[in-house]
Amino acid sequence: MSDEASIPAPRERPHRAWQAHPGSALRGALVLPLTAVWALFGSGFVAVVAVVFPRWFRRKGWWMVNLWGRLPLWWHGVKMQVTGRERQDGPGPRLVLFNHVSILDLFLLAANSPPNTVVIYKQEFHKIPGIGHALMALRCVPLDRSNQAAALESMSAAAERIRAEGSTVYIAPEGTRSRKGGLQRFKLGAFHMALETGAPMVPLVMRGIPEVMPMGSFLIRSGTVAIDYLEPIDPAGWTAERIREHAAEVREVFLDYLAPVAGEE
Repeated sequence: MSDEASIPAPRERPHRAWQAHPGSALRGALVLPLTAVWALFGSGFVAVVAVVFPRWFRRKGWWMVNLWGRLPLWWHGVKMQVTGRERQDGPGPRLVLFNHVSILDLFLLAANSPPNTVVIYKQEFHKIPGIGHALMALRCVPLDRSNQAAALESMSAAAERIRAEGSTVYIAPEGTRSRKGGLQRFKLGAFHMALETGAPMVPLVMRGIPEVMPMGSFLIRSGTVAIDYLEPIDPAGWTAERIREHAAEVREVFLDYLAPVAGEE
C-alpha cells in the first residue's frame, strides 16, 4: 500500500466548533472533594484487585476501570457523545492516538477503554498515590521524558506488548497536554511504534474538554464532551526516512476537528 493510500487526504475543516454547554462552577466545587477521594482511593482499590487477582481481572475485571472513569463524570454532570467506538475494538492490536487536554482525560479514557488497554503515561504519575499504583498494576508503560534512552526503552516495551499480546495501546502523540490551548505538533514515538509493529492507528479526537474543565482549573463543570474514534490509519508502506512527514499527515486528520496551537498550523 502506498503512503498516499494509507493516509487520509487533508480536507476542509468544518468541524472545529463544538458546543459543550458548560454549567456553572458551583457543582464542580461541591463535588470536588468526592472526586479527589474517588480518584485516589478508587484507583488504589483497582490496583489491589489487579495485583491480588490478576487472571480474573484480565478476563472479567476491566469493568472496574470503566466504572472508575464513569462515576466522576456522572456526578459532575459530564455527558459523552461517543462515535466510532467499535474502531478500537476490532481484532488485532491497535494504537489509539488521542489529543491530551487536561486531567479530565483520565476519566474519559478510563470510561471508554476496552479490556486490558495499555496506556503510555508520563512517569510523574508514580508520585500520585492510587493512580500511580493503578497504572503500574494494570501493566501500563511509564515514559521517562527526561531520559531519551529510557523513553526509547519504554516505547520498545510497549511495541513488544503489541506484538506479543495484540494489545490496544493509548498514547498522546503531542507528548504532554497542551498548556496554551490547541493541538500541538506531534512527537515521533507513536509513529515509530506503528512502523515497528504494523499496528493500525485509530485517531481519537476529544472536544469540549477546555470548556468543561478550563485550563488551570481543578473544577469540572457539567457539559457534553464529544469523543470521536476516526477511521484507522494503516502504516503499511511507511518508511523511517519519512516518519516526520507521516506524523504531520496524521496530525492533519486531527486538525479537521481541532484548532492548532497559535502559530503551529
